[in-house]
Amino acid sequence: MPSRALPVTLSFTLRSVRALPVRGASGVAQGLAGLLLVEDDLGIYRLRGATATLWAGPALHPALGDLEGITTSADGRLVWALSEEAGTLVELQHTPNGAAVRRVATLPRPGARRNKGFEGVAFASAAVSPIRRAALLTAHEHKPRRVSVFDLATLGLVVEYALPREAKRQLDDLADVAVDPETGLLVLLSEESRRLAVMRPEGDELILHGLYDLPLEGDERPEGLAFLTPGRLAVATEGPARLLTFAVRRAPLGEV
Repeated sequence: MPSRALPVTLSFTLRSVRALPVRGASGVAQGLAGLLLVEDDLGIYRLRGATATLWAGPALHPALGDLEGITTSADGRLVWALSEEAGTLVELQHTPNGAAVRRVATLPRPGARRNKGFEGVAFASAAVSPIRRAALLTAHEHKPRRVSVFDLATLGLVVEYALPREAKRQLDDLADVAVDPETGLLVLLSEESRRLAVMRPEGDELILHGLYDLPLEGDERPEGLAFLTPGRLAVATEGPARLLTFAVRRAPLGEV
């Protein structure tokens, strides 16, 4: 089991950039179906070469027409898609005939008043989960900016993380979250700040381990984030729709 007590952090080196055949990509994940992209109101698209085809849309479940977040299990067989406004989580399974709905639930939004919605979701295996069992983590955009951890089996809320003071200054919003499959460190994406933050869960707090400014062009907006492999991190953007992939390096804190 990877040790989450080690004082390590992550660094990122840009390796490739490619245009995507969709209007905009607000989520990205790697599964058995291939590379999956969320196109907000249209659903989940599967990328093959230079072509994107609809893999799961509102005809399969209405919540798939209001998506912002997507993630997959470690083996790629299960896909979780999270709607922005209602907080509807749709659990899908990859089958030879396409996507099949397995489970649907509504996740509670943080805060006591109407606020901005969910923007991202990430799977964490039991080996690296902050709750020591398989979990889903969600990123809530703003008012409040929160990372919530839900038990995968029950979908019950276990812990809700607020950003530490320095991270609040550096991340104007939260657009997505990813869990490093080797260390359990969290990578948070800010669309407005166009920045990544590496965070370590510790009890009911997050500890900031590092920041990385994304090499973006013009008004390009980063909205999706996922580990495609332990050594590759992907960022999906809108305006234009592009996929940036980064090599991931793990090193003792202070060496990167």
